[in-house]
Amino acid sequence: MNLTRHTLHTCNFGDRGGSIGHPCGRAAKALREHGHEFEVHIAAVGHPFGVATAGRRPQIKALSGQEKLPVLELADGTVIAGSNAIIEWARGNRPA
Repeated sequence: MNLTRHTLHTCNFGDRGGSIGHPCGRAAKALREHGHEFEVHIAAVGHPFGVATAGRRPQIKALSGQEKLPVLELADGTVIAGSNAIIEWARGNRPA
């Protein structure tokens, strides 16, 4: 994938803001609040909190080494997995 900006791989709760109490929604909200431009790639629908997902997200596993969402793929190819790590990165790396 040729990235020109960041991609947030998420479930449908991260799309267009989603539920801010859900990890995918929290990650999307933090990225927006801290001024990051990103695309949303919905990698899963209907499996909140990664329940019963073993083996169902091979693309995410190949990208991040695990199957849980959210996963942030930076424009430079760096991968950050998990909402808390994404939120921390968003806060500490505001765009110029």
